[in-house]
Amino acid sequence: MNNSIWKAISYFFHPIIMPTLGFLIVLTSDPYIYLSLDMYQLKKILFTDIPILFVCTGILPLLFSGVLVAAKRVSSIMEPTEQDRRWLIAFSELGFLLAFYVFHRLPPAGVSLYYFILGINVAMMATLIASLFTKISLHTVGIGGIVGTVIGLMYLNHMVMYPLLGSVMGLAVVIGVARYKLKAHEPADIYIGYIVGMASQAAVFMLGSR
Repeated sequence: MNNSIWKAISYFFHPIIMPTLGFLIVLTSDPYIYLSLDMYQLKKILFTDIPILFVCTGILPLLFSGVLVAAKRVSSIMEPTEQDRRWLIAFSELGFLLAFYVFHRLPPAGVSLYYFILGINVAMMATLIASLFTKISLHTVGIGGIVGTVIGLMYLNHMVMYPLLGSVMGLAVVIGVARYKLKAHEPADIYIGYIVGMASQAAVFMLGSR
């Protein structure tokens, strides 16, 4: 494959869309949620909750990034230095915290969504700490978090979800290869991203369900 395909994969599965993708996976994979929804609740989720989540975890981080560049705290968004990456991650976490505040009072049927939102915050904080020592891949943190979410759902609901787990693991491999082929990261950065994302989400689900 040429670089244009790897770039397309990196853009299409950008870290800013992973929280929304994970939210949709939880929503459509947890029977305790989708079997309890009436039409009004479904419309609220589709037209209110999902857009709010995307604003908090996608749009706000982009806006914060622009402010940091304008304030000359960050030299570049496209080619950030290690210090730039720490600033970008830290300010992005503000949007993630806002998402947690918005969704922290979900009804009992939505406990898996609560765990997911908490998990992405844990992953972001762990990523910020890891960025002090390595150029951790945010792409693999994101997709690793999706893998960890599916594992957590299986544990929480005592369900077999091997086809879904296999699909997201396959996607994780493709994204990791794309980042390596583009020379965006060393292999260690990619693996650390997988571990941080997967461990953060899986741990929140498993500890929360005790």
